[in-house]
Amino acid sequence: MMARPYYMVVALLLLAEFTRFEEGTPNPGFVARITGKGLEYARQYGEATLKNELSTTKMHDLSGSYGIGWLGSVNYVFSGMRIHRFLLQDSQLSLHPGQGIKASLSDNYISVGGNWKVEKSFITLHGTFDLSVDGISILVSLNLGKDQSGRPTVSVIHCHNSISQVSVEISGHISWILNLFHERIENNVKPILEQKICEMVRKSAISRLEPYLRTLPVTLMIDQIAGIDYSLAGAPQVTSQGLDTPFKGEFFGRNWNTSVPFDAPPITLPQKHDHMIYFAVSEYAFNTASRVYYQAGQMKFTIQNKHIQNLTKFINHKSAKNWRKQHLRPHCLTSKSTPLTTLASCFSSGFLLGVLQIPLDFPIQLHTSSFWAIIPQLAMLYPNMDLELETSPESAPFLTFTPGNVTFMPVMDIQAFVLLPNSAGRKSLFQIRASTNISITINVNSTRITGSLTTGSELKLELKHSNIGFFNVNLMESIFNYYALHTVYPSLNAKLEEGIPLPLPRDTYLNSLEFQIHENFLFLGANVD
Repeated sequence: MMARPYYMVVALLLLAEFTRFEEGTPNPGFVARITGKGLEYARQYGEATLKNELSTTKMHDLSGSYGIGWLGSVNYVFSGMRIHRFLLQDSQLSLHPGQGIKASLSDNYISVGGNWKVEKSFITLHGTFDLSVDGISILVSLNLGKDQSGRPTVSVIHCHNSISQVSVEISGHISWILNLFHERIENNVKPILEQKICEMVRKSAISRLEPYLRTLPVTLMIDQIAGIDYSLAGAPQVTSQGLDTPFKGEFFGRNWNTSVPFDAPPITLPQKHDHMIYFAVSEYAFNTASRVYYQAGQMKFTIQNKHIQNLTKFINHKSAKNWRKQHLRPHCLTSKSTPLTTLASCFSSGFLLGVLQIPLDFPIQLHTSSFWAIIPQLAMLYPNMDLELETSPESAPFLTFTPGNVTFMPVMDIQAFVLLPNSAGRKSLFQIRASTNISITINVNSTRITGSLTTGSELKLELKHSNIGFFNVNLMESIFNYYALHTVYPSLNAKLEEGIPLPLPRDTYLNSLEFQIHENFLFLGANVD
């Protein structure tokens, strides 16, 4: 009855991080640490849970036999026992480097009431009793580790308990006779209780603690393409600063799983202890996600007019509208400090959109006639024909974390095709290399890590090959930038809003969040509900 709070407390503690690990342990992709404040929260949580559990706990019956003077040997049963009062004098939850977690309850008091029954031959007597147990002390030491699958393990390496005094008051038929022998009854009950306490602690570690810890996600499927591996990268370490646990934090393909060709960078957490718990998410976690989606072909896009029409749902999504409202310039602003190239790009975009009669709230049309002002020969060679674009990154694009900033510099190949009439296939027109610099804002809520896009620079285009002769790529930049701002970026932004989940146990939420970007990792401090 007194063991259940310990498995809750330890499971809470396993929301933890790494500072120093065994030699040879790979750098983790996700780490966390619980501080002294978190430890105090765990202690209070365990204490409150213990009191709540004891208020509804029904104790097992006690039975036995003993001799009462001239009455001889009689059989007794204490049944229907419930806890009336529990006084917790002192509870502690402490971390011991190199040893583990120690939980202790000292000098506590418990009052139990129930029914008694005594049988002697054909005579049965019964009544009620009150049992008071004073000076209860329990000390439990737990060792934390991990199994071969990367799941956390906990074992009870030491348990000791003692009881100072047990007193019994009996009422009912001839209770005055039984009260004469209360010392013998008390001496009989005391060792039974002392034996049961540690027995229940060890049993709970096996039957309750381990199953609860298995609720920590070891792998979690994100979508139909990818999952994330949250298994432990090393055994939890107890330090003077807190409980530190490393998680692998690596994305993998749902239908395949190949080794990652790059390592996670080292993480050095700042010495902060204002919150209960701190998390660090390495750029490694995000870059393994990029690698998985790139290998799955999810970063290759064929864009046709029908796809643009399908994107209307994304374009009109609330998050996409908000993004355009915040980031799209309604008109060209001029000042003495505005670069000439920026002004030229802005005014050329506005001019071309006007000439091509493209409304600001409607995606561009992939049609040869739409590009006559940019590539005159295109409309002459292929009059009134649809176009399609194939886009793919040259390699899996990676995020780079530097203090206060997250940058993303994708380099894309864009190949244009004309769709020949009468289903005669398509013909390659030209191939362009596009590069840009994108900044990503990272946000964290109570259960997920989410993000949003901002453009660090406009798309820069380079003509790699052309089957229709030379054309002015600078003018095309304006069209592609328009399309990127109105469709690609808002769509990616809507996807980033979905986010990825934090590895939290059931019904655990974070508040009072503190968020920072450091070299190689995101840093989050939080309190736990």
